[in-house]
Amino acid sequence: MIIGVFIISFLMDGIVSNYVPIGGVFVPLFSLMGLIVSYEFFTFEKEEYYKYAFILGLCYDLIYTDTFVFYAFLFMFMAFVIMHVFKILASNYLGLFIVSLVCIILFRSITYFFLFITGNVVFKIDNLYKGIYCSLLINIIYGFIVKFVCSFLILRKFNKKKYY
Repeated sequence: MIIGVFIISFLMDGIVSNYVPIGGVFVPLFSLMGLIVSYEFFTFEKEEYYKYAFILGLCYDLIYTDTFVFYAFLFMFMAFVIMHVFKILASNYLGLFIVSLVCIILFRSITYFFLFITGNVVFKIDNLYKGIYCSLLINIIYGFIVKFVCSFLILRKFNKKKYY
């Protein structure tokens, strides 16, 4: 199920970005949201979680961007942040909201500053704010939907009754 969440989120990034204009109101970060939701539902070794984050970021690098390992290491850093924030918060919708908020702000800020340092964008604080608030709504809604579906599937899996 972990891989299913990652694959669906990764593919949704590409599909939604085809229908949303570049300067639009909704900017998808569904792969990051898949990483957040998967940590909540699936307990595994930290090293394995980092491996999943690295592979997801590497695929993101190779398919969606021109950078080569930047997003791989950024997703690993996000996995580190997710793990440490979820140690403090409960694994409910409010916790998901707060972790998503923190991760989206960090992710957008780091990528914007990386683009600024490499000379790809001119620094304007308004552009950074727009990138953050355009990412928040659609990604948090997507995270809630994925959490609901995953929790429904997990409850259904463990509450099956045998009638024979």
